[in-house]
Amino acid sequence: MKKGKFYGIGVGVGDPENITIKAVKRLHEVDVIVLPEAKSGEGSTAFNIVKEYVKTDVKQLFLEFPMIKDVEARKVFRKNNADKISVELENGKNVAFLTIGDPMTYSTYTYVLEHIADDVEVETIAGITSFNSIAARLNIPLMIGDEDLKVVSVNKKTDIYKEIENNDNLVLMKISRNFEKIKKAIIETGNKENAVIVSDCGKENEVVYWDIEKVEEVPYFSTMILKREGVKEWKRFLKIL
Repeated sequence: MKKGKFYGIGVGVGDPENITIKAVKRLHEVDVIVLPEAKSGEGSTAFNIVKEYVKTDVKQLFLEFPMIKDVEARKVFRKNNADKISVELENGKNVAFLTIGDPMTYSTYTYVLEHIADDVEVETIAGITSFNSIAARLNIPLMIGDEDLKVVSVNKKTDIYKEIENNDNLVLMKISRNFEKIKKAIIETGNKENAVIVSDCGKENEVVYWDIEKVEEVPYFSTMILKREGVKEWKRFLKIL
């Protein structure tokens, strides 16, 4: 029996209209869709985005990828989940792994891909990242001319002051766990007017934060864009948010 094909499909960050035509076509064709969950039974944001595009009889395979500190334990979950996907592929099923944003940008999909057999055909379909969506949503260019851009996944070792000093534009992701440290650095470097945070971008509960100094905490799905040259001039294109 010929093995099925494995797809990694980026579904963007909330708006079903921001999915590529290629992604929609593949969603109509696959036999199984993999729906990653941080906690079993939590449900899938990715599925809610694409549900109008999938076949009614498609198999939904919910797989738990818990956010635990034990790195080795996380690896075990990833391997076990990859094995479950491999069973479907061995049975000739075409399988799509749905991922919020883009499959190759801080995505669980890449951890699974590491364990997929060499003889499986793989196709990865790009999706819109949170920071691309935010920039378009707010009409703020990520970079212009010779400016640079750095995307940083913030952790306890990240030197925010150094990142601000060395880059024209920053995208700070996973900011909820270290928000106080980030906020302090933004204020002390004189950049509180040059940053914007968007939480739950593209969803009904989306929130835009312009006054960083007044923000105490942010939800998990929050991204910051910092432009050292400022965002003020671009705000003229905004409606009331």
